[in-house]
Amino acid sequence: MNDQERRVNQALQALDEAHRLGRLGREDYRGRRRALLQGLNDSSGVTARNAITPAAAGRPRTDARRPAMPVGDIAGALFPDRRRRMLQTWLLAVAGLALVLLLVYGAMSMGGA
Repeated sequence: MNDQERRVNQALQALDEAHRLGRLGREDYRGRRRALLQGLNDSSGVTARNAITPAAAGRPRTDARRPAMPVGDIAGALFPDRRRRMLQTWLLAVAGLALVLLLVYGAMSMGGA
C-alpha cells in the first residue's frame, strides 16, 4: 500500500466513524466518500486494483513499526458533532430569550415607579 492509498484509507476510516456517530448525514457521507475514492482513480477513470485492501499476508508490511493514529481523534477534528452543535444553539437561544425577558421586566418596572 503506497502513501496515497494509506492516507485515503485513514480518511475513509475517519469518515465512517463520523457517519456512524451521527456527525455526518447520509448524503454528505456518500459525497465525501465518493470524492476520496475518486482520488484513487487513474487517468482512464478505472480504480486501481485492490487499492484499499490490506497488504497480502506474504509481503512484509512497511508500516508495521509505526503506531496507528487514533481514528476517533481524526473524526472529531474533521466532523463536528451535530447533536452538540444543536444543543449549543438551543442553549444560546434560551439564554438570549431570558436576557430579553429580563430587559423587558426591568424597563417595565422602571416605567411604573
